[in-house]
Amino acid sequence: MSKLAPLAGIRVLDVSSVLSGPLASMLLADLGADVIKVEPPATPDFTRGTGDAHNAMTAYFYNTNRGKRAIAVDGRRPAGQRILQELADQADVLVQNMRPGKAAGIGLDPDECLLRNQSLIYASISGYGSDGPSVSEPVYDYVIQAVTGMVDVQRDPTTGLTELTRHFVADKVTSHATFEAILAALFARERDPQRRGQHVEVSMHEASLAFMWPDSMMQHSLIEEPDASTVYPGDYYRVYPTSDGAIVVMPLMGPLDGICAAIGHPELATDPRFAVLGSENLHQFQDLLAEQIGHWTTKEALAVFSRHDVAAGPVVSRSEVHRHPQAVARDSIPEHQDPVIGRIRSARPAWRLSGTPEVLNEGAPNFGEHTDVVLAELGYSPEEIENLRQEGSVA
Repeated sequence: MSKLAPLAGIRVLDVSSVLSGPLASMLLADLGADVIKVEPPATPDFTRGTGDAHNAMTAYFYNTNRGKRAIAVDGRRPAGQRILQELADQADVLVQNMRPGKAAGIGLDPDECLLRNQSLIYASISGYGSDGPSVSEPVYDYVIQAVTGMVDVQRDPTTGLTELTRHFVADKVTSHATFEAILAALFARERDPQRRGQHVEVSMHEASLAFMWPDSMMQHSLIEEPDASTVYPGDYYRVYPTSDGAIVVMPLMGPLDGICAAIGHPELATDPRFAVLGSENLHQFQDLLAEQIGHWTTKEALAVFSRHDVAAGPVVSRSEVHRHPQAVARDSIPEHQDPVIGRIRSARPAWRLSGTPEVLNEGAPNFGEHTDVVLAELGYSPEEIENLRQEGSVA
């Protein structure tokens, strides 16, 4: 088996910003790719200024740009466009998340890039794709949550009030969809005798629809004979307060006799009212469950459910997630000392590969940190680089 990381030798040009593109390219870096992140000299990535900065580095930027090299190039200037085109000509993958058509403004029109570099995988991320009535609309995560049913599925079953998911789920889903599509395109290129690349387009809208559909849309899929309004498990997700915290447990997932025994009422398992849990009686059963759980500490509740083989878990605050025993045992959230930002935790990649080295990148680049090095790799002399800096084309 290879001693190299899976994507060692793959070059990625990342001209994206904020979350959907940068996270996708960081996942490629986590597989060993050499990722060059481009930022305009006058407008660093938005995430560099989001949250508390330590030596001009934020956790948000770090967690979406770990393991990359960074250059500052002004793609609105002819010299800057030439640099970006030279980088695209040498790249295996290009990632951008501008509105359709905008990449041409910095010299990176997809058709022209693919004409110059026929092996390029050109990945475009957009809100709604490259055609359709919404194509030119400005789009952010919260908009996509709203139009793909994510907000509706958060509707409180009692009050009817809706709510956004309080993290950028649409952006992150799109990142992973883009990452998957790029890997597929790279594999297809390996099979092509001429090693031809292709244009990969991923929209936040369609990535989120695909993410939502399997479970959240199960009652809205059949057309000729629509599903009745029977139990959708997510409608009965519930957090159960304990005397010192909260846990989650799901009666529908059973075992019912185990749950009933755990709360001290084994007779409920044969009670005709609860013989089959469904929309008519599930909330009533949950209320009985909640009443008993409220008398326990979190530790007591988890212990009793564990003894009866009932799936349950504590509601862990974000400040304590890294201390969960499973995360500790598998070093899921490693801590390291970064020379810029200091001690920092960052979730490791989700995969474990048995035959190739795992890449655990540490450190995210400072703004423009590798500009001179990357330009030198392209063949620019120190004098030429200094001239570019003086005219404002690079920083």
